[in-house]
Amino acid sequence: MAIYVKAFSLVLKTVSKPLAKQVKEMAKSHPFLRELSISMALKADSLYQTIMSPTPLNEPIISSGGRRMKIPKKPPVMTEDQALQAAGDFLAEATVFGIAGGLVWWEQSKSAEKDEKKAVAAKEEREQLTTMIALQQRTLQDVTEVLKEFEQNRRETSAVLEEMQRRERERDSR
Repeated sequence: MAIYVKAFSLVLKTVSKPLAKQVKEMAKSHPFLRELSISMALKADSLYQTIMSPTPLNEPIISSGGRRMKIPKKPPVMTEDQALQAAGDFLAEATVFGIAGGLVWWEQSKSAEKDEKKAVAAKEEREQLTTMIALQQRTLQDVTEVLKEFEQNRRETSAVLEEMQRRERERDSR
């Protein structure tokens, strides 16, 4: 069965790439998705520029000698075409990543189910072995008791025989 699961995973991963291209093209052609993609990409770029900017844009950089240096230039803003391309690439990669993540999750759940079945089988086997060991211990105790009874009977019989032999010797000696 494992070969079927692996083959299924490989087929899904292969199919995810053309699907991702279709999602990318749909984001470019559909008017609502196009505007949403451009808007989100421009906001992400703005956030990136804000985080990566070494100094505030309105303050000049001052050197250690106290001299004023050049004022940093405002970082370039993405064009709509660049934003659309970045958003399309992001959606395509998110599609591939989502499918791959779903496959990993599915394989993990299958593996967990298999492990659970093994654990249940091991628990049942352990219970059976425990029951068997308890039965063997009871049987061993019973055998030990029977052996003690035989030993006691042997001693009693030996004592009676010795007594009889002693009496017979006494009778023969008279």
